[in-house]
Amino acid sequence: MILRDEWNRHLDLASTEIIIMLKQLKGKKEMEIEQIKEKIRKYEDKRRAEEAFYQSLSPIRKLFASRQPSHHQAVEYIVHVKERLKQIERIRLRIYELNGAIRRLQEENADYIEISSTLLDEILLSLREGNRA
Repeated sequence: MILRDEWNRHLDLASTEIIIMLKQLKGKKEMEIEQIKEKIRKYEDKRRAEEAFYQSLSPIRKLFASRQPSHHQAVEYIVHVKERLKQIERIRLRIYELNGAIRRLQEENADYIEISSTLLDEILLSLREGNRA
């Protein structure tokens, strides 16, 4: 089976080997999503704990407590949550593309299959890492 991208680069491997590699890549992407979600959970737990502590202070202590201005909290939220959610969405699109490639490989009996250049790059990187191990 020949994999070809839009720049006409190609890779010739057995279709079963390609399917195994694509499933491994998919597993790595899913693990990456879980790690990002865990980072978001940790940030939100930390933020909730800080807010609960601040609310538990007496009014006099609140006056002297150092608390970030709200615009700093908003920027922190964007960095720790929104950007990571966008990253998760990009990874999910990659997983969708991987699922499509796996499905085409399993269904079609063609000599070659056209895939995106980024997916071919990931496969080549996976092959290089596999040769090192």
